[in-house]
Amino acid sequence: MNQLHKTDILILGAGIGGYEAYRSLAKLLKHHGLNKKITVIDRNNYFTFTPMLHEAATGSVEPTHCAIPLRALIKTQHEFIRTDIQKICPEKKCIETDVGTIEYEYIIVALGSKINFFNTPGAAEYTYNVRTLTAAMKLQQAFINLLESQQKNIRLAIVGGAYTGIEIAGQFSHFAKTDIAKLYPTKTVEINLIQSNNDILPTSTSKIRKYIREHLEKENVIIKLNSLVTEVSPTAVILKDKTEIATDLVIWTAGFENTAASYLPDSACERGRIPVNEFLYNTTHPTMYAIGDIMCAMDPNTKLIYPQLGEAAHKEGEYVARQIVTQLIGKKLTEPFHFKSFGTIIPLGNWQAVAQIGPITIYGPLAWWIRRTAYILFFPGFVRKLKIVIDWTLHSFGHRYIIDLGGKRGDY
Repeated sequence: MNQLHKTDILILGAGIGGYEAYRSLAKLLKHHGLNKKITVIDRNNYFTFTPMLHEAATGSVEPTHCAIPLRALIKTQHEFIRTDIQKICPEKKCIETDVGTIEYEYIIVALGSKINFFNTPGAAEYTYNVRTLTAAMKLQQAFINLLESQQKNIRLAIVGGAYTGIEIAGQFSHFAKTDIAKLYPTKTVEINLIQSNNDILPTSTSKIRKYIREHLEKENVIIKLNSLVTEVSPTAVILKDKTEIATDLVIWTAGFENTAASYLPDSACERGRIPVNEFLYNTTHPTMYAIGDIMCAMDPNTKLIYPQLGEAAHKEGEYVARQIVTQLIGKKLTEPFHFKSFGTIIPLGNWQAVAQIGPITIYGPLAWWIRRTAYILFFPGFVRKLKIVIDWTLHSFGHRYIIDLGGKRGDY
């Protein structure tokens, strides 16, 4: 039955940007005494702090500690609906979902992006990733199964040499050097980091790239540059030059694609993203805002498209909340959006990271500590913050989470 549901402000997607939009809106509506209802829609009933998923996949953090139930975050005067979105109809100010039609006054689209396999044969079938909590847990389980097998040498291939690929390589290399060496002394782990460009992290400085290359190579990570993966099989990745790299587990971090075309008419999206102006709303549909990966806007100062980063999505969510409340109290929009990154921090395993904060570059344990402190500050919920701090503390003095919960054995 197609039920009709009405709300004042509709938020699609409860990732970093969507949740921050909700949090800021709820706070501002209360401050101004506005009786408006916010409805948040997501296909999952939990918020995931995605920057920590590579740690969950390698056992540094208990996977469920990276998530928190959305109903615990959304106040009772507002609403959360778990459903899949079929269609956004901005001209009618409504959306179609699995539970019916939802009408709105304002909408914030924060649906993110999905992994892009670039039509590489076998990539979707034979690779793992850390884009979602479920995917990270599947990767963790697959690796534990390899550890518990009779196989002596475990071969990993990480496709993509940008931030996520570097983070995963750093975590797995540290995992191999510490816990695996102690708990599985007969095992060896071979890690190949495969990058299609002529260097890793093409957006970073040459100094940072050099430091990361040297660190990873010191940790026995094999870096293969100018190596385009054209096919993935159950036992190997095949490069453009026909070279085959034997592997037991492939982790895909090579990119993502935008999804706006799946939900919106052609008039409201451009190359899979929603074009917005300097106030982050779509000029064709002024009550539709977009933030995060699905949004496309140009920085007026640099003339570059705003980056698809969690930090940017957080700022965009906060900004859009202010803009909507500004209109609700009868004022005009005057302050265009501007994003300036606090900096970039790239973890390289336990106690190792590189931080670029303005003109300052920090290496080693201090950079690692800054990153963890920043993540704790951003993570919602005091109890979850405490659990993560406990995880990190115990992991520093003990072992990672290496527990087989696959259910294939011992179900009796």
